[in-house]
Amino acid sequence: MSIDTNAPYKVPKEYEPKNKDFVPKTKPTSVFMIILGGILISAITIAGILGILIGANITYKSIRDAINQPEETEYNESVNRA
Repeated sequence: MSIDTNAPYKVPKEYEPKNKDFVPKTKPTSVFMIILGGILISAITIAGILGILIGANITYKSIRDAINQPEETEYNESVNRA
């Protein structure tokens, strides 16, 4: 028995679909859930990006203000004794 390796694969008759023109239909609730999931994922992504930007801005301002302020030293009697 020789096998032709250049021939395309042919599906056995028992595994072929009975109705080849069948197109599954999506229920309206499934479509709603898909759309809602997309909206939620988009909203969470946008909120995360905005949170990172705002947090970085606040952190930058606080670091900049801390660097620009003169150092405050408290002098008390125990330190200044000669």
